[in-house]
Amino acid sequence: MDNGAQYSESLARLRTRTIEQCLEAQRRTGRRLVFALDTALSLQGIELPRYRRGGLLADTLHAVIESNGVRTILQGICFVLWSGPQTHMPIHHGRLRCTDSVTTWAMQANRLEDEELVVLGDSMMRRDGHMKKATLEEFRIYVDSLSDLSNYSGSDRLRAVRGVSKMRRALRLMRENTDSSQETRSRIVLLRYGLPCPEVNYAIRLKGYSHVFFADMAYPDLKIIIEYDGRHHASRWLADSKRREALEDEG
Repeated sequence: MDNGAQYSESLARLRTRTIEQCLEAQRRTGRRLVFALDTALSLQGIELPRYRRGGLLADTLHAVIESNGVRTILQGICFVLWSGPQTHMPIHHGRLRCTDSVTTWAMQANRLEDEELVVLGDSMMRRDGHMKKATLEEFRIYVDSLSDLSNYSGSDRLRAVRGVSKMRRALRLMRENTDSSQETRSRIVLLRYGLPCPEVNYAIRLKGYSHVFFADMAYPDLKIIIEYDGRHHASRWLADSKRREALEDEG
């Protein structure tokens, strides 16, 4: 099993375990819970981000509330306040509900460093159709909606939620159709050192190959390709070497 398959299996196991935990929590209350933050990410099979200060409590589920007036105590559940617009989605045949990917991303803005907010956004827009949860335009529409106070719960809102400026900065760097978070982190390193943003998953047809090759990152005008080689590339060394030779032959 290659590294990508192992990673997908790991996400699937985490999703299954989280579903079981959420079902157990829902059985203990007559209140309809809407799961959020890392719990929502796990329920949707989205990779968890890296936190700046150790992250959220691993054994705690998170559910969203719209006002402190409806906060309650439920063992194993941390209720988080989010008064901004929310979209909820059904999980596990409608037996559970959680915030959708875009709402979850926005709720994470003040918990993540700028770079990790970009990484999280990219992870929701994967090239793999099974892992693609949103489009860049959907993120933009949502962030724009945060500036309209009429979209918030309650009528006494005086300002938008914190983190909108950070979300807009992240949007400028997020890209659709990436394959891994390490590719995104590598791309951000290039930007940090003053290079322009490369094209992601740039398609190339090589002589002698029947399929299209997708380069992780590329500067097509300069004929430069940049790839992130994870551990799984060790098992594909020969194939990668032959492909690299074909690329060099193409200039």
